[in-house]
Amino acid sequence: MKLYGFLSILIILLVSVESKAYENVTFHCDTDTTLINTLLSSEELKELQPAGRVAFFAKKLVGSPSSLRSEILEADTIEFSVNAHSFTPLGFISTCIALAQAYETSSAPNWRDFADKYENIMYKKGEATDFVSRFLYPSDWIADNIFRGNVTDVTFNLDGLAARKKEKSIDYISHHRDSFKAFADEKNYERLKMLEMGFRNHQIPYISNGDLTNPNKFKQQAKDGDIFFLLTPDFNLDSREMGILTRDGDRLLIIQLSPSKDAVTLEELPFENYVKRNVKRIQGARIIRVAK
Repeated sequence: MKLYGFLSILIILLVSVESKAYENVTFHCDTDTTLINTLLSSEELKELQPAGRVAFFAKKLVGSPSSLRSEILEADTIEFSVNAHSFTPLGFISTCIALAQAYETSSAPNWRDFADKYENIMYKKGEATDFVSRFLYPSDWIADNIFRGNVTDVTFNLDGLAARKKEKSIDYISHHRDSFKAFADEKNYERLKMLEMGFRNHQIPYISNGDLTNPNKFKQQAKDGDIFFLLTPDFNLDSREMGILTRDGDRLLIIQLSPSKDAVTLEELPFENYVKRNVKRIQGARIIRVAK
């Protein structure tokens, strides 16, 4: 092999090693890596498909507190960290998917595999660079992760359900700038507004509340590990509630970062009853699945 060819390959290898997420990662606490390694070594995972593993990890994380205030509302810079103890709503979903993906990387997956997968799912183009590189809107998270092959949108692919589209301009954060410390910085704010411009008149697919609450429709099509985003009536926001569905016998249950309990919660109400009880603040649901 010619010398310049060898050097080119060597440079590529060095760059790929240096770009690993865990090279510059910080930790939420001393036990994060231990917890992640323990989760990834669970014997039950061998019998599960990828979506089933997502649900498995979601159940293991029930009880974890919210970090929405510290990570989103009060943060002004980004600190990419391994954290298996507290979550934002999108962070919780991304963690479960990243764990499921990390499990498939080798015969002995560990926290380093998780860190790489989490960065790939939770940040635009898979790179944690600054505060605005973190996904702040579910629609942005969905579009980017579909494009990069992490998830698929099955809202229009469920048999017997007449999915629709709702048009919204998503710019909630810029209308509530004072609630987010990071956007006191003019550079961050200008980047946010550019992001929101891409979601003007955004078409959001959804399944109606009628189909969601009909036990012979959505419940029959939903799978263990499906990811749901509940549309909100807020005129400039896509979703306030999101989480992971899991089956318990004939019941379809929700695991989510509960807005009322500030913790990851396995809701007692079956999904269809949850929608009925909260119908005034739910305008349908978008359904996403982890890619196979």
